[in-house]
Amino acid sequence: MINEKRLEEALKFLADTDEEDAKLGAGLEYLKDKQKRDKAIHIVSNSNDKSFSIKEQAYYASDVYGEYILQKQALAEKVGITQNKRAKECLVIDVWRTLEASRRKNNL
Repeated sequence: MINEKRLEEALKFLADTDEEDAKLGAGLEYLKDKQKRDKAIHIVSNSNDKSFSIKEQAYYASDVYGEYILQKQALAEKVGITQNKRAKECLVIDVWRTLEASRRKNNL
């Protein structure tokens, strides 16, 4: 059974992590935009290769893109963990509501 103490913990966790969750999501969006900008700068500044396709492939083979992939993976993992924990706490609250409704109807 989920008691009121566990409910309070769930509510506190959600309240304490809402800002962190928003910042992590914004950070992921920032990385996506930064990657587009870095790619554009690479293509525009690459005077060695003639075709767009070769310039694009050179960017994807670059250390800059490799670093982007690692940063995106690490941040996406943090976002996923935070969102999963928040979803679990929301589930705890929903289960508590259901149990309380049943208790009020003397079904439990």
